[in-house]
Amino acid sequence: MSLTKEQLDRALEHIEYPQSKHAADPLRRLRQLMLRHIARVPFENVGIHYNPTHRLSLELDDLFDKIVVRSKGGYCVELNAFFAAMLRGLGYTLLTVGGRVRAGNEKYTGWTHMCLIVTIDGARYVVDVGYGGDAAMQPIPLISGTEFTILAPRRGKLEYRSIDQHTDPTQRLWVYSTQDSVPLSSSDTIATTAPAPWVEQYCFVEIEHFAADYSQMNYFTSTNPGSFFIPHLLAMRVLLEDDRETPGDVRLAGLVTYFRQEVRRRLEGSMERYVLEKVTTEAERIAALDKWFRIPLTEADRRSIFDTGLALDKKPE
Repeated sequence: MSLTKEQLDRALEHIEYPQSKHAADPLRRLRQLMLRHIARVPFENVGIHYNPTHRLSLELDDLFDKIVVRSKGGYCVELNAFFAAMLRGLGYTLLTVGGRVRAGNEKYTGWTHMCLIVTIDGARYVVDVGYGGDAAMQPIPLISGTEFTILAPRRGKLEYRSIDQHTDPTQRLWVYSTQDSVPLSSSDTIATTAPAPWVEQYCFVEIEHFAADYSQMNYFTSTNPGSFFIPHLLAMRVLLEDDRETPGDVRLAGLVTYFRQEVRRRLEGSMERYVLEKVTTEAERIAALDKWFRIPLTEADRRSIFDTGLALDKKPE
């Protein structure tokens, strides 16, 4: 499925990258689309908690309404489904595929993640605008052993191999990992850091998944008490700056996150996450979501948080 011409134009205006600004090279254009999308459309699960229905729809018109009309974000299956529709509208060839998340867990989850495989001039790239602050944030060629810089000093790596949970060692899939640098002194700079171990974030396969697959993923992830997104409320968006080497392009400069009642910012060149704001009340959190992530909440949205266990205030009488 792809966006209509009208929807596509509005979506591109929303991320401040209309077609009149698009690069002619499809890979360069894809990189810019990703960065601008992640900057304007936050990774968040606010829609699970600040939502009168506490349900998330993957219907394309509903995603357009949520992301473009109501200026909100979403999590992996929402954001990557919408981004796939945008790319198809621009003429890209792609598959949507399923993944398993590890990200510091002892074992991989079931199929709870979604990413895209985009083909450009015969080469395949994994594309993911729905994995928060640990995402690659750029198209990565499907070449085993590829290493790359994300937001320095963080590095990324893509490998085609088996994972520990495989009972058949001949099994292979793509594994995406990240590596941070740890400080060697009190000054957290690239010059005084050493690489930490690689952390496996998620794995994925090159098998096309369908709407029915993502419907099941979405239902589990947004409703099951064992899902990470049920007991936590979080948000992330990236910060961009003009690319001095390529006029008209932008580059990754930092990221802002909300988690455990704190808004934090990390800038390029450091792994330190500076606290920008701590929230202790519903009013403060609602204001922070709007200020830092451009997520507006209606009065009905605000009241619905009291149906969950995550409200920061007592329910009004």
